[in-house]
Amino acid sequence: MKNRFRKWLSILLAMMLAASLSPAAVAESPAAAEPEAATAEPDAAEPDAAGEPVLLSSRTARVFPGTLDSSYSLTTWEVEGEQDVPYVPLREYMTVLYDDACQSSPAFSWEGNVYVISNNGEHIYVDPEAQTIRCGNWRAFHGPNYPGAVPAGIVEREEFIALRPSEKNQSSETESLGYEVCLTDYGLRMIRHGEDVLMPFAAAQNVLGATAMMGVLAYNGEDYFDIVNCYESIYGSASMTAAPNPYANRWFSGPFAARTEMSEAYARYNYNSTCLLLDLTYGHREERGIARFDTYLEEQGLKEALLTPDPKDDADSLKKLFNLLFDSGHDAEILTRSIYDSEAIPGRAEVLHSLLTLIGYDSVGQLQEDLEPLLALLMKLMKNVFGFDPTDENDPANQNAETGPNVSELLANSLKMMILKPLSYGKNRIDFQGDTCIIYFESFSENVKRAESFYTKLPTKADIEESTFALVWSAFDQIKKAGNIKKVVFDLSNNGGGAAAALISVLGFLSPDGEVEITYQDLVNRNYVSEYYHVDTNLDGNFDDQDGYGGQYEFYILTSGSSYSCGTALPYFAQKNKLAKIVGTRPGGGDCVVGFYVDATGRVGGISGFLKLGTMEGDTFISDENAVEMDLPFTEEEVENVYFHPDKIASFLAERDP
Repeated sequence: MKNRFRKWLSILLAMMLAASLSPAAVAESPAAAEPEAATAEPDAAEPDAAGEPVLLSSRTARVFPGTLDSSYSLTTWEVEGEQDVPYVPLREYMTVLYDDACQSSPAFSWEGNVYVISNNGEHIYVDPEAQTIRCGNWRAFHGPNYPGAVPAGIVEREEFIALRPSEKNQSSETESLGYEVCLTDYGLRMIRHGEDVLMPFAAAQNVLGATAMMGVLAYNGEDYFDIVNCYESIYGSASMTAAPNPYANRWFSGPFAARTEMSEAYARYNYNSTCLLLDLTYGHREERGIARFDTYLEEQGLKEALLTPDPKDDADSLKKLFNLLFDSGHDAEILTRSIYDSEAIPGRAEVLHSLLTLIGYDSVGQLQEDLEPLLALLMKLMKNVFGFDPTDENDPANQNAETGPNVSELLANSLKMMILKPLSYGKNRIDFQGDTCIIYFESFSENVKRAESFYTKLPTKADIEESTFALVWSAFDQIKKAGNIKKVVFDLSNNGGGAAAALISVLGFLSPDGEVEITYQDLVNRNYVSEYYHVDTNLDGNFDDQDGYGGQYEFYILTSGSSYSCGTALPYFAQKNKLAKIVGTRPGGGDCVVGFYVDATGRVGGISGFLKLGTMEGDTFISDENAVEMDLPFTEEEVENVYFHPDKIASFLAERDP
């Protein structure tokens, strides 16, 4: 549930910088050699006399997991009639996938003509004859992130910081229906090869990796690279000023970087595998009325452009898909450049980096810190001098065809908060006003790289900037010492979301006993999950009923239309469990955990993923998207005058909820 608005602003600023460069200012690499003339290719691999596809050649490719000093091996095959499309053995791919991710390794066997991949007592059935892949319970196959946790729980292994699975309440999930995919429905296919099965790489990743939030690799025509976790190091719209580095240079040194076009077969493979990814993992298919993405993209007039061999031709269609049709604060392009025709990209990044260095900055992020107050001033001038309110989505000047209506409203609300926020306010703060404490934070975050446990080194001032748990723990440490505090406000008015573990930590402080329940729908497993955790809020090492502060204080959560993702989930679960009153204006939504979009050309995006927060009411699942009701709503005047004013927040509560 990543924080999104500041990243959008970074992307916008980077694009503005790029647009300001004339072609002469860009240090281009030497011109690429002209590709050989393409020959007409059939739609599928030509069978041999026995009716089997012809395997042309194989080689050992490398998988670089964010570094170049270690790698995995992945045999890569080319099939006749499918130029450039990499086929990989499932046994090798699954071994790479699970090497560091799980405590157990999958086992492989054949039951007649069906290839069976087994893990944690669950099985994936791969049938080359029927061209189907079926798994009855993917969560159970994937296994627990942490001993005692529900299989494939929402808290990742490294995020168990002062919390653990509950021993008091049992996590549960309804019967899993699982999933089944037929590759021929997507113009893809698998091939039995000896005692293994070969699949197009993106198909294998999208069915077996993306459904576990581990679909992070892309192919450059030679090797495979983690371009999701390393996107800030690889040139793209979100990191255009990153100086060239060996990892990015190696990514852009593959054969595809020198080609201006994909083969026809590779273009089909890219499109078809993308449809497969979105059909399996996009969380808002039902709301959008999307039965199949292939049909949807054709209806929207995007299919032809997305099928083109020219990577430049499909860029606008992909942008439309993310910015207009997906229409969510979680849906955003991250790496917009294709690996194809990209040899000059590191040179361009170097120029941008040099330009910022000349004016004293290392990155767009640093420049943004200086530009944000200037932008806020500009917004105020536009509103007060020119009569145009950029935060009002109903103003005719704000009708923007480049974003969908939900995103436009979210951007407007985020801009309004940016304008209202005082320049010296900071990203996290704790304020005391009479009998009220206000805890303000702009994201839900945990520092999973902290060298020491909070049990061996209590949270420091530095930790407060990087850990929501540390911030709230410190606040309650001060609250207890103050002795006169009756009301505690969690100010999410400018909070764009973040880590689910941090969300659970805050709910633990609101809880009367440190117990937290998180409920959601798993759209891959097609079931409903209830997870219980316990948060050690007093850091005494005892996960007991002495944790939590519910009942000791009056709790409030302050929200606005800019409160998103976890910024919506916290008030939702707090209200559902009667832990706090909700104050301000309704939060902006964001019910799905962020998933990864990675296509076969190396583009990366975030999408609304397949875990959707909410609650089953009878036979109906109610998403948290629009479910929060305001207990103490703000008037327009209070919106302008109360947000970012701790004294007025305390006065508002004293008057409205004495």
